[in-house]
Amino acid sequence: MVAAALGWPLHSCDDAFDRHMEVAGFSVMPVGERLAQPIAVQVEKVFRMYRAEFPLILDELPDPAVVEGAALLPSLVSAAGVPPSCAVWIVPTEAFQRHHYGQRGWALDLVAGLPPTAFDRWMRRDAQFAVRVAAEARSLGYRVITVDGTVAIAELAADVLAHHSPQGG
Repeated sequence: MVAAALGWPLHSCDDAFDRHMEVAGFSVMPVGERLAQPIAVQVEKVFRMYRAEFPLILDELPDPAVVEGAALLPSLVSAAGVPPSCAVWIVPTEAFQRHHYGQRGWALDLVAGLPPTAFDRWMRRDAQFAVRVAAEARSLGYRVITVDGTVAIAELAADVLAHHSPQGG
C-alpha cells in the first residue's frame, strides 16, 4: 500500500513465494501440520525458507526496485549491499495483523476446517517473526516503522519518502 501511495512500481516477494519454494526444493507441509508445531520451530522454519528464497528474489529484481515482503530479511538485504538509507522495514503490531488478517478472505480460507487455535498460533508465529526482523533491521542501522493502524497510509508513505535517499547514503 505504501509503494502504491508513493506511485512507485512494486515487486512483491509474496507473489512468487510458492514458485520459489518449489525451485528451492522446499516441500511446504500442510498448514494444519505447520501451525501445530511449536511457535519457535515455526519461526525458525520461516527464517530458513526465506534464506533459501532470497537468491531467487534477487535474480528477479528489476533495477531499481521497490520490493516488499516478509522474505526480505535485513541481514540478507545488508549482505546484498543495500545501505540503510535505501531500505525501510514496516512491521505490524500483533493486534494490527490479527485484525486485518481476520478480515481477509484468503487468510480465513487458509485456516478453515482447522482447530480454532490455528489462527491464533499463526498470528503468534508472525508476531515473533516480526519482533526478530525488527530487531535485526535496527541492529544493522535500517529504519523500522511499526504499524498499529493509528497512522494513515499517506502519512506512512511520507515517512518512508522522508527516509529514502536516492543517492544510497
